[in-house]
Amino acid sequence: IHLVNPTSEDISFLAKKYDLHDLILEDLKELNTQDKIDVYDNNIFIVLLLALLVTPLWAKTQDVIDAENRVLEVTRNIVNNLERNKAIYGADPSKLNAMIRKEVLPFIDFDAMSKLTLGKHWRKATPSQRVRFINAFREMLIRSYGKAMLDYAGATIKPGNSVPNNKPGYVSVRTIVTPKGRSSISANYDVRKKSGDWKAYNVQIAGVNLITNFRTNFTREVTAKGLEALISRLEKTQK
Repeated sequence: IHLVNPTSEDISFLAKKYDLHDLILEDLKELNTQDKIDVYDNNIFIVLLLALLVTPLWAKTQDVIDAENRVLEVTRNIVNNLERNKAIYGADPSKLNAMIRKEVLPFIDFDAMSKLTLGKHWRKATPSQRVRFINAFREMLIRSYGKAMLDYAGATIKPGNSVPNNKPGYVSVRTIVTPKGRSSISANYDVRKKSGDWKAYNVQIAGVNLITNFRTNFTREVTAKGLEALISRLEKTQK
């Protein structure tokens, strides 16, 4: 039986069903603040306080709230910005890219995203190659997805069923995005708390996982041509 905040009726039901001692009933009505074990003729009454668990559970809940609020703040600000300046951004991609650098990049953990995207090849990369890949990968994402973001100008964004990950400080934020005149899609963000702020290290839009998608393609290319060839190709796309 699992009861949370039992009522008087709940306690009466337990008393009749399990023939509980009167002292147990008193304890059920007013739980004290000490662990205890009471042995009676027909029952053993055990009180185990969960004080040590209260803070972590609360922290996880608060983490989800804080992470979700951060994602909603960033994404709503972006779609509203796109709505106000859609004509300008459409005519001048450089201004759109500048907005992305200002509003989007601070929210993305490119170090973690790059590491997960390269997978096993990250471990083999030199420090210089890692820096070059991060920079080239970041620029490629800006150029690849910048114009596509215009389609979401003025979209409405609502929170979904966000959940904490198994690791403290990590949350999967789920949102529902409804572009103007189009059907809703899911937009989910894997975020982690870094230096006091929530940053995204993976994004999944309409079921397409960004890291999984790029890792599959990059792994194939690295296996065939090598990591240096991949980095060089990405760098060339910036020119």
